[in-house]
Amino acid sequence: QHIWNSHAASARQAGVSGALVEALRERTALPALAADESAVVQYGQEFFRTHRVSRGAWQAGLEQFGRQGVVELGLILGNYSLLALLINSFDTDLPADRTEPLLPV
Repeated sequence: QHIWNSHAASARQAGVSGALVEALRERTALPALAADESAVVQYGQEFFRTHRVSRGAWQAGLEQFGRQGVVELGLILGNYSLLALLINSFDTDLPADRTEPLLPV
């Protein structure tokens, strides 16, 4: 919950559509996305759900961001995983001024 609350609000502030944030939160069908957004979401969903990335997701990332960009995307997701594990190892409270609804459990 802590990780979601922090990053969902940041995503909205960075220009990610509310519809995309909500679809990710609710794990429902995603709205139409630009090719670069779709490549990141597909890569990330595969990375976190299966701990692997298919050739199709890799290729979509490669076409959007180049070889270095897709490697950096993998590194960013790996770093995010590390930080999430660290946060989850502590009993962190949600901020009193949180703006995002809780994740469905």
